[in-house]
Amino acid sequence: MKSMRWLLVALLLSPAGVVQGTSSLSFDGGGYTVELEIGDSTRPLIATVRFHAPGDRAGVVLARDSVTIDAFDVARQVLVLHHVAGKDGVAAFTLSVHGTDAMLETGAQRATSTFDWSM
Repeated sequence: MKSMRWLLVALLLSPAGVVQGTSSLSFDGGGYTVELEIGDSTRPLIATVRFHAPGDRAGVVLARDSVTIDAFDVARQVLVLHHVAGKDGVAAFTLSVHGTDAMLETGAQRATSTFDWSM
């Protein structure tokens, strides 16, 4: 239900206001997983972000106000996403993706992985 709310928020913020479909992208490296639910109106946009720390199977849907997206360009394959620590209990992190190379930075830890842009 929460992910539907974020999708609705994304729709309201979308210039077209109509979603053509949804898909997902994910980072999986160093025991961490970041799942991105992607809505598609006139262009793809990130609707929700779910974070899994090592050993956490359920994950946490991050509060929208704790996530900043500096870049999300599917054509150029660039993503830069920041999360600030907040009520959700997840420590601050940055996810950077350039092409197929992805890096998640949490404090002093870095996890790298390949990234598949197929949606």
